[in-house]
Amino acid sequence: MDAEYATKPLFQYVFDSSSLINIEKGGFMEHLRRRYYEVVLPEKVAEEVKTPGYPLENFLESHPSVIVLFTPSEEERYLEIRRQAGIHDGEAAAMTIALSRRLPLVIDESAKRAKGKAKNHDIPCLTSQEFLHRALSLPLDV
Repeated sequence: MDAEYATKPLFQYVFDSSSLINIEKGGFMEHLRRRYYEVVLPEKVAEEVKTPGYPLENFLESHPSVIVLFTPSEEERYLEIRRQAGIHDGEAAAMTIALSRRLPLVIDESAKRAKGKAKNHDIPCLTSQEFLHRALSLPLDV
């Protein structure tokens, strides 16, 4: 088997700021670090969570490959999604990447806010707690 192929992740998740902050606050950054190859962060989300001295900043500095830029078509889609009421920059960016790259979105927003709007676009969503449970075999009550 080709060595490059063997190192590619079988699955990836797009993260919104809220989910990353909850993982950080919950003390689960080590679990995220171990699975960095499954993490996809739009540049706008990385900017939102990069606070000097916090674990997320260290994570981003150690694993810059998790940060992705928009393609030209994604930029157009981002602007369309961003126009929706109640959707902020990072949420719109995460939804755009998830939608265009057909990846699930990890988001800890209410069903009425961004998570509901993501589902309106048929973006599969899960919470940070569900991500930790699925990806790391942790109990749902972390």
